Amino acid sequence: MEQLYHVLDVFFAPGILIGLAICFIFLLVPPKAALRNYRVSRYAMAAAYLLYALSIFFEYNVIRDSQGDTLSRPIILFVACFQAFLFTYTLINLISLNYLKWRRLLVELAVIVVVSVALFTIYLLSSGNVLVWGFGVFVVFYIVLLARYVRLFNSQYSHYKSLMDNFYSDEESRRLQWVKRSFYISLAVGVLALLYALLPTSEFGVVFVVIVIVFYAVFGVRFINYALDFQSIETAITSSGDVTAPTTQAGNELTDRIDELMANEKLYRKSDLSVGDVAALLGERPRTVSAAINACRHTNFKVYINEFRIAESKRLMDEDKNNSRTIDAIAAESGFTNRSSFYRVFKRNEGISPTDYRMGVGRRE
Repeated sequence: MEQLYHVLDVFFAPGILIGLAICFIFLLVPPKAALRNYRVSRYAMAAAYLLYALSIFFEYNVIRDSQGDTLSRPIILFVACFQAFLFTYTLINLISLNYLKWRRLLVELAVIVVVSVALFTIYLLSSGNVLVWGFGVFVVFYIVLLARYVRLFNSQYSHYKSLMDNFYSDEESRRLQWVKRSFYISLAVGVLALLYALLPTSEFGVVFVVIVIVFYAVFGVRFINYALDFQSIETAITSSGDVTAPTTQAGNELTDRIDELMANEKLYRKSDLSVGDVAALLGERPRTVSAAINACRHTNFKVYINEFRIAESKRLMDEDKNNSRTIDAIAAESGFTNRSSFYRVFKRNEGISPTDYRMGVGRRE
């Protein structure tokens, strides 16, 4: 087990990390102004991968030769702190183009560096109970850091999801669910790093390194392909500035026009309908249309459109006395992208499934 751990941690893992870091740096990013922060994020993520590879080399070839395992545990936490910092802010940068500011990043980084240097100094100059207490402080600092990043990411992702719900009518696409999954998997890896620092055995090390290699490799490929995902959210994410809600009269007039457009043109049948499509037909700005729906209909664009789709699906089922249409066909004709989205939205709105509605079970009067 010790030999396997040595091979994985000293040769295989650094090779993958360095290879992906090179890809982050040199693979082409489309020359769009809106992707400027993504270019910076690629360099930051390359730094995260190289830092991890360097820490492995440093631990095996310097620390273990001179200090034994004395500094191994704080080095694990030191690297974990930086990885948490880089992953969190890089992922936030993918969903919030204007959130990251250099001053904010430098202050955050400075705190991690100061705490880490102070605790490493304690490790180098102290012994006995002082070492135990020093490591305990480092563990507490790391846990607080993770908790803070969870709160920060959730806040930014909620804002991003709200933005998408106010711009697009579909249920799943353009939500960049992989960004959210990546954050929580990286969080799990961070927790495993803490456990590994507390229990640095070869057996646990093998499990930890395998998980890290798989996650870093899969995430690296997905991260490189973000430029493709960006094409589907670019309009929404680059036009997300605040817009003053229209006055009550103007808002009501605009939403009446939107209602009329939906009734006459049945735009909700278009599965990838966006607020931009509606705004173009009305000669209004997308954010103005979205703000009017928020203010006067007290809901977001996605929910607003889905109400028309549910009404249409009920009409189709009511007319289809012989059940000649399948549920999938009704979902598609009503504007839903797939059966699962249709079932989820229908049950949320009506309290029963489309199948039960068709059979007359539990219908709302």
